[in-house]
Amino acid sequence: MTAPAVVVAGQGGWRRWLRALAWLCGAAFCSPAAWAQTLEELALHSQGQGAGRIVRLRLNAAVRLVQLAPSTASDLYTLRFEVLAADEGVLRQTAEESRRLAAGEGLPDIGVVYAPDASQRIKQLNIRLGQAVLMLARQGPNGRSIDLVFGMGAAPAAAMAAAPVASAADAATAAAAEAAATAAAAVNAAANAAALAEVEREANELMTQARKALAARQGDDAVALLGQLLKLPPNGQSMDAQGLIGAAWLLAGNPDRARIEDALYLKLYPQAEGARAVAQRLAALGGPLPATAAVAGTGVVPNRNKAWSGSLAQYYYGGKARNNSLVNIATGIDRATLSRTTESAIVTSLDLSGRVTGLLNADGETRAVVRGSGSNNLLSTGHSTSSISSAYVEQRMAGVDGLAVRAGRQSPISGGLLGLFDGVSLVYPVVPGFKIDIMGGVPASALVSAPSEKLFAAVLEVDNVFDRFGGNLYLLEQSTQGISNRRALGSELRYSADKWSLNTLLDYDTVFGKLNALSLHGSMQLGDQLTVTLLADQRRAPSLQLTNALISSGEVSLKTMLQTYTLAEIRNKALDTSATAKQFLVSVSQPLSPKWQASADLRYSAIGALPEVGDFQATPATGAQVSFSAQLTGTNLYSGRDINNFNLSVMHTPYFDGVQFSYNNLTGLLDNHDLTVEPSLRVYTQKAKDDSSLTRVGPGVRLSYKASQRASLLGELLFEVSRTRGPTNQDSSSSVFFYVGYRYELF
Repeated sequence: MTAPAVVVAGQGGWRRWLRALAWLCGAAFCSPAAWAQTLEELALHSQGQGAGRIVRLRLNAAVRLVQLAPSTASDLYTLRFEVLAADEGVLRQTAEESRRLAAGEGLPDIGVVYAPDASQRIKQLNIRLGQAVLMLARQGPNGRSIDLVFGMGAAPAAAMAAAPVASAADAATAAAAEAAATAAAAVNAAANAAALAEVEREANELMTQARKALAARQGDDAVALLGQLLKLPPNGQSMDAQGLIGAAWLLAGNPDRARIEDALYLKLYPQAEGARAVAQRLAALGGPLPATAAVAGTGVVPNRNKAWSGSLAQYYYGGKARNNSLVNIATGIDRATLSRTTESAIVTSLDLSGRVTGLLNADGETRAVVRGSGSNNLLSTGHSTSSISSAYVEQRMAGVDGLAVRAGRQSPISGGLLGLFDGVSLVYPVVPGFKIDIMGGVPASALVSAPSEKLFAAVLEVDNVFDRFGGNLYLLEQSTQGISNRRALGSELRYSADKWSLNTLLDYDTVFGKLNALSLHGSMQLGDQLTVTLLADQRRAPSLQLTNALISSGEVSLKTMLQTYTLAEIRNKALDTSATAKQFLVSVSQPLSPKWQASADLRYSAIGALPEVGDFQATPATGAQVSFSAQLTGTNLYSGRDINNFNLSVMHTPYFDGVQFSYNNLTGLLDNHDLTVEPSLRVYTQKAKDDSSLTRVGPGVRLSYKASQRASLLGELLFEVSRTRGPTNQDSSSSVFFYVGYRYELF
């Protein structure tokens, strides 16, 4: 399955986007099934003063941020997170995802790649930037988002370097403490002044060389020099450098990058003396001017600001397994060998989005998104599938804080335990700090399909009203054939301070009269950058709803069941298929040096018993499962671009004890780091109470090669050898799994 030439061409606006959409639906992606998708959106959220620019990553799961590495400026980062609660499809997802945010607004090009591993609790994102900058990560305003913070200046680093001088823990009197603080302030001021003077000297030198390169019509040299200048903290040459780099890119033969840089200059410095010349050059290149107002003195009317993004990816997945068994029998030892192909499929995914500002009104934004995937199974026993995960059009009337309407297949805007649905959502700002979200439609990711399903949710969101507090209250109603399937009242509360934050969730189902979920997730930063994270979570798995009774009964609708059972009996059957899961976590993390970070987790988890119901046998409780893991992360240990994760985990349960060691590495190779290599190793041993044992060894490697500005080649190879020893038998098995493919950025 390949994309038509009209998609790959890279130009054509809305006509191109609609033709791509028509091809997508014609390829049978527009099926009722929902495709598992973890990454919802990567978008610029705000540009705060001092705190830097915030890029928000929205996910379709409740997550806990674990770690970002490295802690110094780089163009390649790994972000590790834990999935706390998600739909089954997200938990078992295997298809790779990517999101990209084009350079602009003072940010480099940002690419996020997620290669899910269903067997691992801790997931990993690889983040690639267009240039090396300092990036920080923090938990977002709710459990389904992570904020990436850019643009931190040199002052915080200077203050951190001087922190030991400012410490007054050993001061005997308040006067001594005040003297220490005064001395620290003086040290910080001197350090900042010296740093700024050095920045200005370097900026002036780079600007002199860049102007000489431009005069000699050496475009590539000028781009490199001005790029170095713009990486420096804000200085007296920053504005002129931004005004010249567009001309440098044009001289170097890259008009697309010239348009991006010129548009950024006009947004940052619309009243500058050079704005007229830059605006005229941008208009001649066919680039959009800022949509809010004409640039002063140019006489050029601004265009509508358009942005397009999208990618096409295809992978071949393959796998083989071999099993050897030795069984003690009366006449000796019986040996059996089995080899089989476990997987052979071609998976194609397409991700398209378009945004136009000023289409309906000057401050408004129109956006459209389509994401889908199809699998062509090559095994005779398998079957091919295709599905769509997002397909909606959204209109915002006044930016991020205004009235917004979205129609199509979508993830919830907000509000507790609400999954993917087909329908309409509305965001209505009541007064500053208060807004109402209304969502209605048909569930698209239900565990059990039932006829005539409907969904309605109303959410009252509160933000920036009470100091550091935010949250929401929500009402959710789901029905099938007019019968209330799930009716929930819930609330999310969040508090964020300089040193600590707290997120809570409560979901109560009135149909069952029971608590569906209660979660508390908090983080505190203590001295010396020591961070402590606490998690307490109790929830029903799966979430409470009457249609859970259909899982074990084999019936297709609640109305059919009501012909045999009472509503109370159906409610009890639904309860009997939903276990209570609990987990408690204490995690600490500590930077040891610029190259090393350490963390440790202590976790308790337990899943309750389920009785025999319908076709399902009784399931015993897991009992208390206690695990301890320690992780050490080293960056730039042997090169300028390597990240190394060492992890040791120990688990104790009533049935077995297990130990796992794992190592993951990411290294950038070649001159421009276009090739990244990710070798890994996992060793697991388990001893059961019946004296049986299990050993697994799994090496692997993942490769990513950026063949051009838009095309990437990817592949992964995993090999596993396992051995099981029991009182009467021995089994050994080996398996190999791999995929190869490509990803092409369409715009």
